Formats: sequence, structure tokens, C-alpha cells
Amino acid sequence: MVSRVDKQEALDVVRGIYDYLVSKGVQVQMETEIALAMDMPGKNSDLGDMDTDFMITVGGDGTILRTAMQMQEPGTPILGVNLGSRGFLTEVYPEDVKPALDKVLKEEYVLEECLKLSSRNPEMDKDFPDSLNEVLVASPLPSKALDARLIIDGKHILDIQADGIIASTPTGSTAYNLSAGGAILSPDLDAIILTAICPYSYFRSIVVPKESRITIELLKPEAEALVIIDGRDYTAVKPLSSVEVRVSQHKARFIRFRSFYERLERRLVFRRMR
Repeated sequence: MVSRVDKQEALDVVRGIYDYLVSKGVQVQMETEIALAMDMPGKNSDLGDMDTDFMITVGGDGTILRTAMQMQEPGTPILGVNLGSRGFLTEVYPEDVKPALDKVLKEEYVLEECLKLSSRNPEMDKDFPDSLNEVLVASPLPSKALDARLIIDGKHILDIQADGIIASTPTGSTAYNLSAGGAILSPDLDAIILTAICPYSYFRSIVVPKESRITIELLKPEAEALVIIDGRDYTAVKPLSSVEVRVSQHKARFIRFRSFYERLERRLVFRRMR
């Protein structure tokens, strides 16, 4: 299990899940920080060292993104328990978790496979972590636009000024990409969405096949950029360098009981935090 530790409610949910699974004869590992917060040091393991049949996250989408980025086996199925404001990637609320766990143990669920993106900066020979939601290339200064060249499969598309450029997966299409005006894609579609943030041109967004190779070249001789992976991993890249994006060989997998379209309503309708 992986959880937020800044909310007592989350730790209470973790305790309930732990006790319930143990009563069912399931061996449970908890991330080190949670185990220490709950005074259970003998039950802990670092996230990157966990070798498990499935993961349970307690929190919101941020907890899931961290888990997907750091866990040892990228394809380990994730069941998300929602304690966030939206929790689009999560599947159940705390009050529904025990029936959900029963279904998981009986294998009465669907596995949803989601694309991840691989990205790198060739000039620095730097590989970035795989992204479940998006790769964002942006100016490090909010008031300064990014000057960039967009290249797809070796073909120059256009030079653009924008606050940033997002390369998104279908999973990430309902996140920053949606806020920036990009299209929503079902996870059944294998594609990449390229979306400009506040562009100084008519270009807004384009959807390209999963086989596409995207290159974002920086054009200003003295302007660095930030590469931000899923809002968690930040790397500064040098002027006149580039960021290459393609589909990763790894996929994320989620335990689902409902369809994508049933979950989509949660994302599109604003609700206050629980």
C-alpha cells in the first residue's frame, strides 16, 4: 500500500485495509513512510523495492502518479482509493473499499492498460522518467514565452511561441492537456496528444499515432526550458537543445470495475473536496 501521510483520514483507511486483507490471509507490505507513521516498522518496504501482485493507493491522482513513476514493476496493477478532490485515476471511495477488495481477491475486475511516454534530452544524454499523464516543456519564467520547433516523424510542423507544449497520453488527456484545450481520448485509443499552452498562433492541438516520434526543439539562443514529467520530476534543459518524446515500452495497469465514460463525469463536473 502507498498512501498520503499528511491526513489522518488516509492513515485510518490504510489501517482498515490492512486489517481486512490480513483477515483474508493476504500478505501486505506498506511503504516505509506509512509504516513509520502507523508505528508498524516491521511491515514496511520502499516503494521502488516492492515486489507485489497489486498495489493499493490511498489519496488522489498525485499519489497514483508518484506510485506509477517509482514502483519497481511498471505493469503492477493499481487499485486507487480516492481521498482527493477529483481522483479521476482512482476507482473507489473508502466506504466502498471492502467490497472492492473482495472482487479483487476473486479476480472480478477488468485490467485497464494505459500508455506511458518515454522522453529524453539527447544533448545531455538524459533520459527522463516515464510519464503516465504528460511531458511538459515550458519556460522556467511564467512571463516568458517558449520559442520552439515542433517536429513529428522527422517532418517540420511549425515554429511556435507558447507558454509551453504538452505531449500527453490518453490517460493524461483529462489532466493538464484538457485544461489547455486539448482533446479527451479514451484509454482504448493508442495515440499521443500534442497541445500548445496559450500559443501565439492558430495551432492548438494535434493527435498523432502511437508510433509517432515527436521532437520539440528550443529556438532561443539564451533561453533554457523546464521539462516536467507528470508534475513531479523537473529538469532544466539548455538553450537550443531538444526533447524527444515517444511511446514507452512500459504500460501502467489499473484495476477497474466501471467504464471510462462512467469515470469521466467525475472529472468534468466540479465538486468540492471531500
